[in-house]
Parts: sequence; structure tokens; C-alpha cells
Amino acid sequence: MSKSKSIKLHKEHGLNPTLSVCIICGKDTEEIVLLGAAYKGKAPMHMVTSVEPCKECREKYLSKGVLLVETLEESRVPTGRVMVVTKEGFSILFNVEVPRSSIAYIQLGLLEKIGMV
Repeated sequence: MSKSKSIKLHKEHGLNPTLSVCIICGKDTEEIVLLGAAYKGKAPMHMVTSVEPCKECREKYLSKGVLLVETLEESRVPTGRVMVVTKEGFSILFNVEVPRSSIAYIQLGLLEKIGMV
């Protein structure tokens, strides 16, 4: 194999691949994510890397509902806790229009306050 077709790994940082999984069902999305040095030696084999659900979950749940993604205080970093509510329920609970993406970020602890967890 010629050098132009080979992949060289940095001795210190390496390459840490992981398989992305759906935030709702946990199934593989067939997407490979390359993580950097921050995950050296501890990159999980499977990991949620996006709040965008897989095609099947988007069709099954988000055609009629809104995905609530709980985030850490004053950030958009997901905690891993999610819930889908109907679009009508979302409008009643939050008194705002349903997001075009059908995905809404909510603050830490809000799932308990609305009595859903």
C-alpha cells in the first residue's frame, strides 16, 4: 500500500471511533464518529452523538409529537433524559408554538415538575 493511501495515527492522540446511536430507541444509526484525544483509551463503542433521532423514530414519534431533550443548567448539553409529548400537549404545557424540528430543549428538572417522570 502506498503512503498516500494509508492512515497515520498520532502517537499521543490516536483515533477513537464510536458508533452513533439514536437518542430515543438506542439503535445504531450506521454513523461512525471519530473522537479526538479527549476520549483516548475510553471511547465507548456506542454513543449518542446527536439529538436528531433515527429515521424510524422520527417517523413514529415526531410526526405527531415533540422530543423534549433535558439539558444541563444554562447549556444545550443533553443529560440523556428524553421524552416525547404530543404536539397538542407541548402547546398546552409550554404555551408556545411547536418547533419546526419537533425537538425542544428543556432545563434540568423540568420533567419532574411537569409530572412526567
